[in-house]
Amino acid sequence: MKKLFLSFAIISLASTPLMAAESSAPNWPNQAINLVVAFSAGGNSDYNARAMAKYVSQEFGQPIVVTNVGAAGGTIAAAQVKDAKPDGYSVLVHQLSLNVAAASGVIDFSYADLAPVAVFAKASEEVIAVRADAPWNSIQDLIEDSQKNPGKYRLTANTGASTQWIAIAMQNAGAKLNVVSSGGSGERIPLLLGSHVDVIPIQINMIEDYIKTNKFKILATVSAQRSPSLPNIPTLLESGVKCSYNYYNTFFMPKGTDPAIVAKFSQAVGKVVSSNASYAKEIEAFGQKPFYLDTKPTEEHFANELKNLMEISSVLRGKK
Repeated sequence: MKKLFLSFAIISLASTPLMAAESSAPNWPNQAINLVVAFSAGGNSDYNARAMAKYVSQEFGQPIVVTNVGAAGGTIAAAQVKDAKPDGYSVLVHQLSLNVAAASGVIDFSYADLAPVAVFAKASEEVIAVRADAPWNSIQDLIEDSQKNPGKYRLTANTGASTQWIAIAMQNAGAKLNVVSSGGSGERIPLLLGSHVDVIPIQINMIEDYIKTNKFKILATVSAQRSPSLPNIPTLLESGVKCSYNYYNTFFMPKGTDPAIVAKFSQAVGKVVSSNASYAKEIEAFGQKPFYLDTKPTEEHFANELKNLMEISSVLRGKK
């Protein structure tokens, strides 16, 4: 009986600090939350962040201020939030590019040095687009032409971002392209329209009007399987380019943030996704459907994604 009593006492004392730490969560948030989007204004991540922030702000009764830190493929924003005070008032919006940056050695940290909160949106299909008057109707056409004219055609990609994966995969498939930095997805469209670049990766919903008006055309999709909405468009994989992914827009907080605060934010996001008709209607106009992963499956997704990217780390680092 004495041993049982001692064990109980130890457990009770060990639990006291945790209980005290969690006591701050019911009062959070009591001030504005800074939402740091790792990409420029006008792109997919920015649009989704602003749409979600508006409704989560209503849930909490506190403003959520969106700040765009769109430089270096989102790595500056990630470092900024990683080093922020873990009090729940600094939140990062990032996606696949965070894992690409880690696998390519652009940053010396990874998603694991942050506190994953939730996947709050799945971006619409990413495609490889060119101007409608371009002489190519397939990825292979582009590769063959670039081999005849090395460096003539410009592909947008950012070091440490998902587009770097596309650029390297295209080069490994034989393309002789001039890879240029472009910023976020919102900046790629005017570059292509103005003939400053020749090939861009972009979400399909962002260029639908340009497709309809015969300004752009699509050579391939980036996902692993053909899109149901684009059944006649081959994937990069089918085109001989070893690259495929989807964008999961994700919230992160600084590591060390009270798990109860992380859970509270995630639950608010889940509520918006599952039951807010206004939110669903808003993102439908952007070619998306509500999508959500709670904290644990979000961590699992990023862990698996990084593991797969680390298998081609040497390629991403330009060593093969």
